[in-house]
Amino acid sequence: MVISIGGLATGLDTNAIVDQLVAVERRRGVELLQDQKLRAEARNVALQTFNGKVLALLTAVDRLRDAATVVARTATSSSTDRVTASASAAAAPGTTTITVTQLARGAIATSATGTASPDGTIASGSGTFAFQVGSGAVQSIAVDTTTTLAELASAINDLDAGASASVVNVGTTGAPDYRLRLAGAGTGTSNGLTIITDDTTLGVAVTQGAQNASFTVSGFVDPLVRESNTFDDVIPGVTLTLHATGGPTDVTVASDVEATTTLVQDVVTAFNDVINFVASESNVTQDTESEDRAIQAGPLAFDRTVRTVLETLRGKLSDPVAGLGGALTLLAQVGIDTQRDGTLAFDAEEFQAALASGEGAVAALFGGGGGVEGVADRLHDFLGGVTQAGGLIAIGTSTVTERIASLEERIAAGERNLDAFEANLRATFVSLEVLVGSLQTQGSFLDSFFGRGGQTR
Repeated sequence: MVISIGGLATGLDTNAIVDQLVAVERRRGVELLQDQKLRAEARNVALQTFNGKVLALLTAVDRLRDAATVVARTATSSSTDRVTASASAAAAPGTTTITVTQLARGAIATSATGTASPDGTIASGSGTFAFQVGSGAVQSIAVDTTTTLAELASAINDLDAGASASVVNVGTTGAPDYRLRLAGAGTGTSNGLTIITDDTTLGVAVTQGAQNASFTVSGFVDPLVRESNTFDDVIPGVTLTLHATGGPTDVTVASDVEATTTLVQDVVTAFNDVINFVASESNVTQDTESEDRAIQAGPLAFDRTVRTVLETLRGKLSDPVAGLGGALTLLAQVGIDTQRDGTLAFDAEEFQAALASGEGAVAALFGGGGGVEGVADRLHDFLGGVTQAGGLIAIGTSTVTERIASLEERIAAGERNLDAFEANLRATFVSLEVLVGSLQTQGSFLDSFFGRGGQTR
């Protein structure tokens, strides 16, 4: 319990004196530590943000690591109603002519008779409904006089045997006629439907046979067949989808210069984001209007971890790539230059001109070749190392986290010491007030005893 008598005896404002002394001690023993903790927390947040931006750069870099995929490809069709196409980076430039003579389709079986409702029964006695998809196992369902059309369809679907069943009203609302429709899940002749046994009253039969796609391709005399309308084994690196018969249709594969330019621009943008962030968190300013002319520094102003990462990163970008055997060894040769503020400038036109002169050399500069690492390879190795668990950034962050924990312990100890200091001060002033009060009482007694203020004769 804190006792406060507020200077009744001494006339001093002891509460104010204690508060001021405690404030001085707080500034020296606690607030300075709290300021250090705030700065450490800001640095910790800045390091984590820095790590995220470096990871974003790594993601962009990884899209340029494979020389085979650096130069993107695009595939266009002269008739998208008949044929559509998409190309991977592995596709070779050129034009292929395709004429579609037949589309692939799946098999369908339907019932010749139906029921007035899905709950109508479909067998006059005990028996089996059995079917086969392609060369697969025969699928059998037991039926009897209680089996309904809806139950048969549900039982077929529960088999999950490569065919699905549905109940379709081929009549009208006033005169319903519900039939069974059994459709193969896959296209092509290997997915044909065969009705093995039909002990129902439905009369189920195959009404549409499965068939393969058939088409001619320039350079081949005989037609090609595929079981699906979508395939990727006719033009290397190109996926084709057939939509309708007819032709000829030209499918043209070309370099997608804009897509490749975007990949490189993404790396430049991500790198500049790292540089600009560090610059914004590293400002050092001086308060010229204050008496102490205090200097304020950003949380990353003197961070060795960040400086080390940036210095190494700049070296990985600017050092030549030796051993590729091509004409390109520097990023500056493809329109990527370092500016005075440390960011990169990207000349898209110069880059595209380099692509036009030799896309293979550009791809090798980034993705390497012949056992030699390209710029993207060495950036990946470095960035992956510094951002991984136990990497340089993680170590730096861990150090800051440990410092924050240490400061928290010191602040807690300082608060305890401060409480004790204040208690001692108040106890001391209470003792002083008691002493002065006692002296004042004694003085009054002596004055009264010696007759001051009126003597007795």
